[in-house]
Amino acid sequence: MAVRLYRYKLLQIVVGCVFAAIGINMFVVPNHLLAGGVSGISIILHYLFGLPIPVMMLLINIPIFIIGFYQLHYGYLMRSLLGLGSLTFFLALTKSFIPVIVIDDLLLAAIFAGLLQGIGYGLIFRGRGSSGGTDIISMILRRKYSVNIGSMNFLINSVIMAVSLAFFDVRYVGYTLISMYISGVVLDKVQLGFDRAQNVFIISDRSKEVADAIMHQIGRGVTVLKGRGAYSHIDKEVLMTSISITQLAKLKDIIYLEDPSAFVMVWEASEVLGKGFKPSPMKERKEMEIDFNLKRWEERFQSRKLKTPE
Repeated sequence: MAVRLYRYKLLQIVVGCVFAAIGINMFVVPNHLLAGGVSGISIILHYLFGLPIPVMMLLINIPIFIIGFYQLHYGYLMRSLLGLGSLTFFLALTKSFIPVIVIDDLLLAAIFAGLLQGIGYGLIFRGRGSSGGTDIISMILRRKYSVNIGSMNFLINSVIMAVSLAFFDVRYVGYTLISMYISGVVLDKVQLGFDRAQNVFIISDRSKEVADAIMHQIGRGVTVLKGRGAYSHIDKEVLMTSISITQLAKLKDIIYLEDPSAFVMVWEASEVLGKGFKPSPMKERKEMEIDFNLKRWEERFQSRKLKTPE
């Protein structure tokens, strides 16, 4: 099971790199658009000096991976190396047979480029990897400050775009920002998944009956919270549960069959971890632990960190 899960994660990274490479070679470069991160810097150097994009990506990523060596978990770093190697490989490979699509409408080119790159990088992040560059920087910031990866990438890349204004027409920079925004939105959708859960608060005078019906008919857990009406000063039990969006209609029917006067609040949860939903990060990490002497390597990495002066 662990080996299968680990291989599935690695496959997601490789497939994501295919999508990202196709987006760059099919829509970004032929339409003279730009990009963010290390790939964007490599594309800029390609436009200005004719340097090969895959080679420049590898060279620029060397110091970034050295920094990541001391900051990130060895497993993530190895998966990032896989992502970087796969992306550069498919950039070189797809350049030979991917048709060049030059679109008169730069907005359409930006939309297609953003969609493909968003799907690609979303799959890479979903596989718990990266393609190197600013992805590693964003992951460090996410772990430390719980910031959104898509939004953080957009902010970092906006700085790169501001510098690009000195070399390229503002039209290309503007459409590139649109493409990057679309990529960030799609990335978050792919990474978190489209099956987002719904959080539901239920205030009812028949809270026990409603809770029992939810647990037995839908199979979801219910948490009972203590509440008090600010106007009536009457103590009430507030029920809280998380369900999939496909179960929402059935939940409403169950609630109002038990208590037609129940007060219900529903809002979307971007992510729910735990039984019945996505596994917790610790559980997923244990499932992905494979004994290839990786623990020994991790101990060596940790000892190097301790020896490194602050």
